[in-house]
Amino acid sequence: MRKLVLVLLVGLWGSVAWANFRASNFVIVPAAAAAPGLQGATWRTDLEIMNVDEVPVDVLIVFLPTGNLNNTYYYDNFSRHLGGRSEDGFSKVDSKLKDIQPGRSVVLENIIEGHWGANAVGALLIWAYKAGSFKQTTPPGGEPRKILVWSRTYNRRVADDGTVSTYGQGIPGIPWYYYINPSKQAQGLNKVVFSGIREDAAFRTNVGLVNISDRLTSLEVQLTLYGPDGAMLKDVGVVLNPLAHEQFDQAVKTGLFQLQNDLTFGTLQISVKLWRSTAAQPTPALLAYVSRVDNVTNDAVYLEQTFTKPFPWECVFEGRCTNPLSLAVEWTPWGPLPPPTP
Repeated sequence: MRKLVLVLLVGLWGSVAWANFRASNFVIVPAAAAAPGLQGATWRTDLEIMNVDEVPVDVLIVFLPTGNLNNTYYYDNFSRHLGGRSEDGFSKVDSKLKDIQPGRSVVLENIIEGHWGANAVGALLIWAYKAGSFKQTTPPGGEPRKILVWSRTYNRRVADDGTVSTYGQGIPGIPWYYYINPSKQAQGLNKVVFSGIREDAAFRTNVGLVNISDRLTSLEVQLTLYGPDGAMLKDVGVVLNPLAHEQFDQAVKTGLFQLQNDLTFGTLQISVKLWRSTAAQPTPALLAYVSRVDNVTNDAVYLEQTFTKPFPWECVFEGRCTNPLSLAVEWTPWGPLPPPTP
């Protein structure tokens, strides 16, 4: 009987080990692309959005291009944003993004090339609000509603005989409340870790950063790389501009850390060291990701940022929050960044 119970517990743990709380009114896809890559890759991204609220929703999508640009211009420039209704002021319109019914999903294939052109890489910021409410609130932005978001970024290959195959990675939409929060150092929520960092003849590793702070805040990010034996190999600082996206390709040997030797299954820690802002009430917030790519097939594995502290079960599920700062962030209607307005 004890063996049976153990087997059942292991099975249950295996079924929920990767479960996450994803529903939110503001969701970030940290990496999306329509561009050529290394080893002959041609990357593209498909996006899926599900309405998990009780009313129909509309969706607004902002693309932040890579390159550590100050993307405040792109955030403020409403002509670059994608929405479901032209009457809301969108010049980029996809009718799939309006009146999404409760429990229904929509899919936007090759979204980057379709709306922002080829040779583009960056992050997607996605807001959901009650259908038709965008201009009915003050300021405009609508009544926040909940969605789930998934994406797949993959390499499409066509063989000599015309056979099409794809190799890639699923990248979940990350809810805004998962952000790395430098003000929560006491709770251990100011840093995240990654394992499985590898760069050699067989694999390469890309490291990405997305500044989702308020539109006036830049971040100083600390990236520390460790070997499989736990020894620190390199410590690097990066200044990330407001609303910037930056991806370091082949990050271990050429793109960021510039190590001389191969690395197999190292670990990476990322934290926010400092921030600079002209905002009256700055909200520094960072998301990070890692992608490990096979050099032969261009098959990629997405590695998600992971906090080193346990989930506050007793606070969330039992209401025993002895410290109001035990959660990652204080509640706000839209998180650190509200929808842009026309």
